[in-house]
Amino acid sequence: MSWIKILAHDIRCGLLRWRYLLTPGLVILAYLYLGNRAAAIGLSPSLGDMMLYAFGGADPVVIRDLRDSLDFPFQWALIISGVLLLNLDYMLYDLTNLGQQVIVRSRNRSGWFLSKCAWNFTSTCLCFAAMLLMAVLGVLYFGGELSLVNSPGLSRYIGGKFLTGELSLTSWQTLMAGILAPFVTLAALSMLQMTLCLFVKPVVAFLICQVQLILAIFWKSPFCLGEGSMVLRSSWVATDYFGPEYAGVSTCVSAVFALAVLVICVIVGVVRFRHMDILSLEE
Repeated sequence: MSWIKILAHDIRCGLLRWRYLLTPGLVILAYLYLGNRAAAIGLSPSLGDMMLYAFGGADPVVIRDLRDSLDFPFQWALIISGVLLLNLDYMLYDLTNLGQQVIVRSRNRSGWFLSKCAWNFTSTCLCFAAMLLMAVLGVLYFGGELSLVNSPGLSRYIGGKFLTGELSLTSWQTLMAGILAPFVTLAALSMLQMTLCLFVKPVVAFLICQVQLILAIFWKSPFCLGEGSMVLRSSWVATDYFGPEYAGVSTCVSAVFALAVLVICVIVGVVRFRHMDILSLEE
C-alpha cells in the first residue's frame, strides 16, 4: 500500500467528521460581539479587526502588577483548546481500527505516522480556514471591508484595558500577528499534542498543552509556545501601545520557533513510532 493511499484514507476518515461543524462556534460569539460594539459607535469591523480581536490574548504582564492587570484570555484559550480537542483522538482511533492492518500491508511505520502528521496539519488548516470564513461572513454582515487594515476606533475592544492611544497596525503586521503567527502556533501545539500521545494518555497530552498555554500567559518569551499567538503580546503592540516596561516578543521569531517545534515533533514522533510496541497504545 502506497503512502498516498494511506494519506487518502486519513483525509477521508479523519477530516469528514461532523465535529468540524463545531469550529465556527469557537469564534462566532467573538465576531458578533465586536461587530455589535462597532455598530454601536457607528463603525464597521474589517477582516483585520476580526482576527486581531479573536487572537488578542492577554494584556502584557509585569510581575509588580500581576494581580491587578491580568484578565484571563478566555476567547483565545477557547479557540486554541477547541482545536486541540478536535485533533486529539483520531490517531489512536485509527490505530485501534484499521491502523494495524494498514501498517502490516504497507510495511511502513514511518509512512503511517507521517500520514497522521499530514492529517493533523490539514485538520488545523481546515479549522483555521473555517474561522477565517466566519470572519469574512461577519465583516460582510456588518458592512465592513475585507481588509487587513485595522480600525483605530475599535482599539478599546481589541487592545485591552491598558492600551494607550489608538491601535494602528500595517497590513503586514496584522497578517503576521493576527493570522500567520496564531496559525503556526496552533499547528505546532496540535502536532506536539499528537506526538505526546505516543508517550502518555491522550488526556494527559491535552493537559500538558493546557499547562503550556497557561505558562504562555504568565511568562514573556518568544520561545514559549503560545506567546506568539497573542496579538497583545507582540512587540508591535505591547512596546508601542502599552509602554516600554511591557516590551513584547517578536512575532516573527515566535512564528519561526513554533515552526521549528512542529518539525521537531514530527521527527521525534517518527523515531518513537518506529521503535515502540504499538499494542501499548491500545491499552
